[in-house]
Amino acid sequence: MILVAGLGMTGESVLRFLQAQHMPCLAYDTRANFDLEPLQRAFPEIKFAAGDLPKTWPKQIETLVLSPGIALKTPWVQALIAEGVEVIGDIELFARAVGVPVIGITGSNGKSTVTTLIGEALKTAGYQVAVAGNIGLPALDALMDEHDYEVFVLELSSFQLETTYSLHCVSAAILNISEDHMDRYDDLAAYTQAKFKIFADTEQALLPKGFTILGKLPEAVQYFGLDAPEREQDYGLLHREGKVYLARGNTPLIDTAQMQLKGKHHQLNALAMMALCEPFLISHSVFSQVLTDFAGLPHRTQLVAEVNGVQWIDDSKGTNVGATVTALETFGAQTVGRIFLLAGGVSKEADFSPLVPAVQANCHAVILFGRDRQAIAQAMQAQGFSTVYQVETLQEAVSLAATQVAGGDCVLFSPACASFDQFKNYVERGQAFKRIVQALFAPPGLNATHPEPVLLSE
Repeated sequence: MILVAGLGMTGESVLRFLQAQHMPCLAYDTRANFDLEPLQRAFPEIKFAAGDLPKTWPKQIETLVLSPGIALKTPWVQALIAEGVEVIGDIELFARAVGVPVIGITGSNGKSTVTTLIGEALKTAGYQVAVAGNIGLPALDALMDEHDYEVFVLELSSFQLETTYSLHCVSAAILNISEDHMDRYDDLAAYTQAKFKIFADTEQALLPKGFTILGKLPEAVQYFGLDAPEREQDYGLLHREGKVYLARGNTPLIDTAQMQLKGKHHQLNALAMMALCEPFLISHSVFSQVLTDFAGLPHRTQLVAEVNGVQWIDDSKGTNVGATVTALETFGAQTVGRIFLLAGGVSKEADFSPLVPAVQANCHAVILFGRDRQAIAQAMQAQGFSTVYQVETLQEAVSLAATQVAGGDCVLFSPACASFDQFKNYVERGQAFKRIVQALFAPPGLNATHPEPVLLSE
């Protein structure tokens, strides 16, 4: 018998997949207050439970399909493992069933953007492509779609990779590593090793230049970075006649001036896109078109308002220190006036000391809100940055910033934390920021929001 544990977006997709395969299962959610009624109506032949795992179930279970939201080290999961139960995730089910090429992308930051760029490039080149995984569309739902897909592009979190063992990729990347999810991992090395599972069975691996290797790599390895490529197969930047080009080896490919999105991290994303698309022989003109048209994803350094010369930037997807550092460096280089950083939320037991140098170099003030604001404030003050304000809510943080800014300034909402203390997810948090800012400044009628895809983890 199969036990499906965790009945959120991923769990529901697993239930649909198993039902389509006529595979009997049990379904369980750890939340005692979880409303099972909608699922019971949708899957009347399945037995459901919430809260405590029924005592009679463990002896029936041969395979546990675990949601990314439930840690492998959870005691009841460890008890099942000790009894010989196989523990897999939705991506492992996908891997066992997929029959077309797969591109895999993981990393601490940038993976949604790179995944989207690859999907756009493949579509523009004429491929039938599904973009799925942690980016919002569960991989199993994409697999069961009626479209005749020729390639799957999967964004993969470390949580998903932990329970994946047989995913074959034609190309795969770890885009970067910065401290994240330390509430789930013993240390940064353990987190990195979870990411390295993406290379267990890949034909071509892509890593940032200078990356510390903590796992097995295939023979075909490429590197990308902001320097000139050292090898012909690597990707980087070339400076020629006053211009900067995205390049492979010593061959300039695309003038970075053509890119709609400016900034070093956008150049890195573009380089990763081109490298990961290599198995599909896409022309440089396609990449140029995609990079010219691509305006970025919602809640990723997105301008939501410019009022009286002040820019209000939504980077709600900045859910870890590394993402916020990148955002600060980007806007520090292009802001004429001062930067006010709005940050806070659920820290995931992160070390905030690496954030402070970027704050000192780029920020006039930091306004902190949310559950773990005090931990961030202590890290700031320990390194001598004292212009720190603390409030309870995002509404209060925006209101306080509005009283202090002047023309040329930038209010950067990049929380460096997860959202789960006050919001359902980073999307809801970003939408709230947009509504609050528009309510303060925008004319009536311009504060409508629209549903957006939800990532499976932050």
